[in-house]
Amino acid sequence: MIIVFLRNCDIYYSILIFNMFQLISLISKKFMLTTSVIFVLLSSKAQVYYVSSSQGSDMNNGLSNQTPFQSLEKLNSMQFDDGDTIYFKSGDYWEGMFWLSGSGSLNQPIVIDIYGGTNRAIINGFGYQSSILIFNDQHIHINNLELYNSFNHIDSVVATSISAQTPTLFANGPNSTWTNVYTACQIGDGNNGSQQTFVINVTSLPPQGANYRVARTVANQNWYFAPAQSLTLGLNTITVNQVNFDRTVKFQFSSGSVEFDAISLNSTPVYEGLAKKLAGFGGAENSWGSGKNVRFGIKVVASTKDLENFSFNNLYIHDIYPSPYITNNIHLGYGIKLETQSDIASGLINTISDVKVRNTTITNTGHYGFWIKSLGLVGIDSIKNNHILVENCVFEHTGGSGFVPNKSENVLVQNCIFNNTGSSIDNRMWKRGSGMWPFDCKNVVAQYNKFMNANGPMDSYGSHIDYGNENVVFQYNYSLNNEGGFAEILGDNINCGYRYNISVNDGYREDPNGASWDKKGKIFWISNFCGQNPIRCPNIGTFIYNNTIFVSDTLNPEIYFWPNIGDVHVYNNIIVAGKNGQSIPTLIENNLNDLNISHNLFYDSSRISLDSDLQNNALYGDPLLLNTNNLGEDNPQAYQIQNNSPAIGSGFLINGSSDTNKYLEHNGGLDYFGNNVSHLYPSNIGAFNGTGPVNILSINLDEIKIYPSITHDYVNISTNEFVESIKTNIYALNGNFLETQIGKKLSFKKFKSGIYSCVIIFGNKKTTIKIVKL
Repeated sequence: MIIVFLRNCDIYYSILIFNMFQLISLISKKFMLTTSVIFVLLSSKAQVYYVSSSQGSDMNNGLSNQTPFQSLEKLNSMQFDDGDTIYFKSGDYWEGMFWLSGSGSLNQPIVIDIYGGTNRAIINGFGYQSSILIFNDQHIHINNLELYNSFNHIDSVVATSISAQTPTLFANGPNSTWTNVYTACQIGDGNNGSQQTFVINVTSLPPQGANYRVARTVANQNWYFAPAQSLTLGLNTITVNQVNFDRTVKFQFSSGSVEFDAISLNSTPVYEGLAKKLAGFGGAENSWGSGKNVRFGIKVVASTKDLENFSFNNLYIHDIYPSPYITNNIHLGYGIKLETQSDIASGLINTISDVKVRNTTITNTGHYGFWIKSLGLVGIDSIKNNHILVENCVFEHTGGSGFVPNKSENVLVQNCIFNNTGSSIDNRMWKRGSGMWPFDCKNVVAQYNKFMNANGPMDSYGSHIDYGNENVVFQYNYSLNNEGGFAEILGDNINCGYRYNISVNDGYREDPNGASWDKKGKIFWISNFCGQNPIRCPNIGTFIYNNTIFVSDTLNPEIYFWPNIGDVHVYNNIIVAGKNGQSIPTLIENNLNDLNISHNLFYDSSRISLDSDLQNNALYGDPLLLNTNNLGEDNPQAYQIQNNSPAIGSGFLINGSSDTNKYLEHNGGLDYFGNNVSHLYPSNIGAFNGTGPVNILSINLDEIKIYPSITHDYVNISTNEFVESIKTNIYALNGNFLETQIGKKLSFKKFKSGIYSCVIIFGNKKTTIKIVKL
């Protein structure tokens, strides 16, 4: 009898092996048995590792905070296992891609977290494809990290200079002022009238700086020399516009000492250094993992098996941009991507399930904030990723949409803020996107969220429902100032829609061609588009009910339903337009539509050009909102109704089933404000189902304000005619009391990023406001 002690993946095994003549080969920490063996597992131990860039060494054992590892390279060389924990030193900084190898188990996940403080540890992806890569591993929980990834993908050690590349790429210049020249095209080359775009990524300049200028021939073949321009560190893009004659175009430079690591002409690489790579994948270089054309904060890939059990908590992911020379790829930066790769023909089907993203801020991305994408499953509706939770998160200034789930089911998105999706504050951004949109998904609930300030020339609603979904509901959300509009529903959907939401000043976009029913902003838009013209796919069971919509007197968004959109149910909505302004156009196509429109309230109806189908059982009286401002109030409380409103008890009764997923037969039981909604008696019209305050004076909407609502450090409190002391109790979202602050300026500097509830007490009154700490 032999007792062999093996350490495999940092878990210790005591293995009892019978038959001493059996041959056991131990190769690279793994074992291979040449005959049958009986194993008895006697003990196991998960390991805890520490890593510090400021205090560690890769010569340490990493097993205590006194002997931490130092580098990502060390971690990338290791294989982790059930229950292992990797602690990064709070506030320390690393450059590179952390490729986490190894899987935990359902009850013993691998945990990534921090030690030694409350500041997040920082990983700069440094031009690799992702700051953190998880490749066919699972049961992994990641907490308290800051991730960004916008540096160049070229290894800077291979930088060269203009002089070193003369005469290979450059030629000697005409004089001592212009010492070097690059020729883009010459007369007789063919197609030289086309636009010429020269891009050089400068890594170093001489002390005195350096200039460039364009030299080109004009129609009579005389030379034109453009004014000199200064070169800068980083990407320099020089463009010569298209003409209709043959010509020569050259780019002249004032110094051969300019160093660079990449040049492209018309999006084709002319000189490119070596991309930053990690060894791996069967010994091959990770060339597909280059950050040249796409970039991520976190990327999870399932290409060989199903994966499950991921948690991402209290992360700050920002500035995710690739560094391509093809401008079409410049926006391909994503905060988090879950990617499944399947091949139906070979029987390979992979999904990712049980994913939680909580208390996380994603901002300044080229495209989506969080993206779930299934490859190889086009046309297969029965296979979906499962159980996705997004909670207490902030998606702000994402170049595309904040969250886009694809081929996923049982998705819950709640208590999140989507602000300035489709952002254009960086030229590398996609510049278009609704706050959230599901595609080919099932059982999606998005509730208690704020969708604000979406931008873009198409879509860019607070949220929209793309095509191919089933059982999707947007409920109890606040939608404000979204360029595209409030509610957009595409084709091939079943039992999908909006209820108990409040929309304020959505749909301000004007059509660039002045056309109606096209790109102009909309309150409601329902179509049957399902991916490819001219194919059309009607919906089943589309619903829009019990929403309150306010449009200021400066806006006139449309309401438009396409023909052949299936059965549509629009009940109990309040639409209020400010007293002045242009008419709000509406068009409800009748061709092949089954329209069920009733008990909606329109005010002031003189500002709304009502299609006849919208007039069915409609009400036109003043609903007596608490808001009396023609421009609207940025406060959901303002869209309650007074107790003498004609909307009270005047709704269409929605009932008939105890199944909460049958949205046309089960009204959900609650309104936006948490009031009960009866299954026996007609509800109010709109998102408020209470009895209402006595009158407008019982709630002073301007009594207290707090700004900004999203902050890195401080917020200010403003009160109306109240000069005494103000006390604020600050709570975490789980209800835990954190501290009390006195005065009109609150400090959040010492708090972690996340969402906090502030109970502000002044005199004998109090109010609760949520603050986002970045």
